[in-house]
Order: sequence, then C-alpha cells, then structure tokens
Amino acid sequence: MTELAITINDGIRGPNGRVLVRRNAPYAFRLLRRAAESGDENAAGSLGYAYDVGQGTKRNVAQAIRWYRRAARSGDPTATSNLATVYRDAGKAGLAFQWWKRAVDMRDGDAAVDVGYCYQYGIGTRKNTANAKRLFRRAIMSKEVSQHGREEAMYHLAVQFIDEGNREFAIPLLKRAAADDDFPEAALILKQLAMNSDCVPCRCRRFINKQLRGHAKCSLHAK
Repeated sequence: MTELAITINDGIRGPNGRVLVRRNAPYAFRLLRRAAESGDENAAGSLGYAYDVGQGTKRNVAQAIRWYRRAARSGDPTATSNLATVYRDAGKAGLAFQWWKRAVDMRDGDAAVDVGYCYQYGIGTRKNTANAKRLFRRAIMSKEVSQHGREEAMYHLAVQFIDEGNREFAIPLLKRAAADDDFPEAALILKQLAMNSDCVPCRCRRFINKQLRGHAKCSLHAK
C-alpha cells in the first residue's frame, strides 16, 4: 500500500514522456494514512511529510510531528531530521538540535551539517567550535550526505578557520565548495582572500530564509 501511494503521488511516465499513471496526491495521502495506521513504519515518515508540506491534504504541523516521531522511533533518519526542521521553523532551537543529533547518530550526513552549525554559533546548545569542526568534517566524509550538504559543510568549516586566523586551511575548502559555480558565498570569500582585503563571510544557511529563527547573526544580511 505504501509503495502504491508513493507511485500514485509521483506518477509514472513512459520513455516517450506519455503519462502512464497520473499523479493523485489526495488518493496517495489516503493510502499512506491507511498504511501507517495499520502499522507500516515505512509509511509513517512519508505521512509525516505529507502533513508537513500539505501534500494531498491540509497542512497539519501537529500531525506531522506525531508521524515523524513515530518514524524516528523506528530508526528513520530522514523523518528524524525533518522533525528537527519542524522544531527549528517553530523557533524551538533546543528541540531541533536534539533531534538533529539523533539523526546524526543514524548516520545522516546532512544532519551533521545542521548540528555543526548549531555548535558553531551556539544555536539551541552551548557554542563549541571544536565540536562544530568535528561535525563538519564528519559531514564532508559521510557517504550519506547530499552534494549540497557536503559543500555547505566545507563552507562553514572554512568560515570557522577564517575566524580562527587560519586562512590557509580555509582556501582549499572554499575552492571545493565553489568548484561547480553554484556557491556564490564561497566564491566571494575566495575573491576577498585573493585581494588580501577584509574577509566578511556570509554566516547564513544556504537556500534557507535568512530571517528564519535559528540563523547566526550575519553582517551581510542584518535586515
């Protein structure tokens, strides 16, 4: 039932682009709910996500938390990290930090970036730059991290090195992060370093609303 729900939610197209199975998010949601309520742990995280973003149903944060928690208890790292994000968006930085830590224990490399960032700036926990660097390195080396997450870990680790006066350690990381020309923040720092000018890095999370609670103070995005 869970697999059918995922298939119906995504839809299927043939090699020529012809629609073989049309997307039907409301029907997919009903199937997911039946599967999750019948005890399928694999459906719980997907159901939580459906409630979280309003996919096939009206958005319901309380229900999203309920099903994310259930999936997290069964060892689902994606649901665990998503639960942390829900708490972050609600301004509950301490809870977000704790759930991201659980996701790291499940080998979620992207969650390691989140935990590292929290340690770096003291968000939801006490500031600990040694732990921040350790978590960023863990994310960089992880086999369970997105390319986006790996690049962000490189960037924030580089920023920490710059704060410590170790620019020579920061440059290789920034070059790797900026290698595919999609990380302008990293490219900007490299330009500043090449010109021997004052380095003013962006301290925001990449692609995340800079006004969101849980961001470090950033002189480039103070407003």
